[in-house]
Amino acid sequence: MSLDGLATALGLGDSAQPILDTLSSLYADLDAEIARRASGLGLPCRAGCDACCHESVFVSAPEVLAVFAYLLEHRTPEELFALVEQMRALALEFADELELLETIEPGDERDEVAARVKFRCPLLGSSGACTIYPARELNGRTFGQAWDRKKGGAYGCTLTHARLAVLPPEDGPQMIDARDARARLAALVPGTERVHVYPWWFARHGELLLRQRTA
Repeated sequence: MSLDGLATALGLGDSAQPILDTLSSLYADLDAEIARRASGLGLPCRAGCDACCHESVFVSAPEVLAVFAYLLEHRTPEELFALVEQMRALALEFADELELLETIEPGDERDEVAARVKFRCPLLGSSGACTIYPARELNGRTFGQAWDRKKGGAYGCTLTHARLAVLPPEDGPQMIDARDARARLAALVPGTERVHVYPWWFARHGELLLRQRTA
């Protein structure tokens, strides 16, 4: 199954596999580093917690390509159609916010708009587990398990903030820095500059994804 058409539509050039291979290698390295550096901290990010699946998670085009590739391999046409419809409905529900997010530069104002885009991710299964876990985006890997040096606290997760509050102050910074992880992705994979939430991507490219699955 060729994914080159999806790569082209996402603005990533006409060859998908090198992007997917690079992402897979980076994800494996980051997962190992996160596990090593967060080991022993007793962080809440583990099976059974879906806190990050109710946030407006931002993803770039290469990350979306990896998710689309995983979905094409693991979802039936009927399941994929239902997923795309759910994403489209969310894009319509939050149309005003998604339009603003396209125009506002990163910063406090953009964060405030993003905070209004709250929904249960359609990629979250009925059991409470992520259905694309092996291909999940970078932010999903670092949320709650990384440090944010700019803000001087845990990256993203209020549950991790609470956990670190009862640990010695030096334990937080021992985690990987989420901004460093994003910089590593940007250095290795072109096309990561533009980020948006999943419904935005699915609303624009869901039809091509469906055609790819039924081809």
